[in-house]
Amino acid sequence: MLATMDPKADDWTLLTAWRAGDRTAGGQLVQRHFGAVSRFFRNKVSSADDAAELVSETFLGCTRARDGFRGDTSFRRYAFAIALNVLRNYIRQKHKRQGEAIDFGVVCAKDVTPSTMSSVIMRRREAQLLVLALREIPLDYQIAIELNIFEELSGREIAELLSIPEGTVRGRLRLGKEQLRVQLARLAQTPAELQATMTDLEGWARKIRRVLDRDDEAEPDPSVGGAAKLEA
Repeated sequence: MLATMDPKADDWTLLTAWRAGDRTAGGQLVQRHFGAVSRFFRNKVSSADDAAELVSETFLGCTRARDGFRGDTSFRRYAFAIALNVLRNYIRQKHKRQGEAIDFGVVCAKDVTPSTMSSVIMRRREAQLLVLALREIPLDYQIAIELNIFEELSGREIAELLSIPEGTVRGRLRLGKEQLRVQLARLAQTPAELQATMTDLEGWARKIRRVLDRDDEAEPDPSVGGAAKLEA
C-alpha cells in the first residue's frame, strides 16, 4: 500500500497500486494531474458539473485502459489521450447533428455548448475576451493554444502530449492565433480593449489559470475521497 511506498513514487507505480485497489495511491496520482486535466475541459463544456464528470471519467479510464500504454511514455500523455477521447464522446453527444462525424478542425466549443461556464468568466474584460474568443475557434486550435498559454508547453511538448507531429502543432498554433485575433477583434468593444488583450495573451492566460485553480481548490480533496468516488 502507499503508506509503505516512497512518497515520490513515479506515476506508473501509483497507477499500478491504484489498479490493485490502493485508493490512497489513486488519490495521490489524481492530485498530481487533477489541475491540468480539469483545465483541459473547463472552457470546452457547458457546466462545472460536466467538467467534473469528464475529469472523473478520464481518471477512471486510466484505471481501465490497462493495455493502452505499457509505461514506456509519460502518464500525462496517457491521461491526455484518454481525456481527448472523453471530450470527443462528450462533443458527439452534445452536437446537434449527432449523425455527422465530428471534425475538431472545424467544430468549435461555441457550436456545441453555446453557454459559457460562469466560473470561467473573469472580472477583467480582457480576460473575458480571451475566454470567449477561444470558444469561437476550432477545437483543434483551441486545444493547442490553451496547452501553449495555460500550461506553458512548447510546440514539441504539445506534439508529444497529443501524439501528433510537431509541424502539425505549430500549424495549429499559427492558424489558431490568426483566428483568435479575428474573434477578439469581433468581440472587443473598443480598439484599446483589443490592443490590451492582444499584447499580453500570456498574462491574461495566467490570470485565467489562477481563477480555474482556485475553483478546483474549492472542490472536494481528490487525494482520498476523489479516488474512492472514481472507483465507485
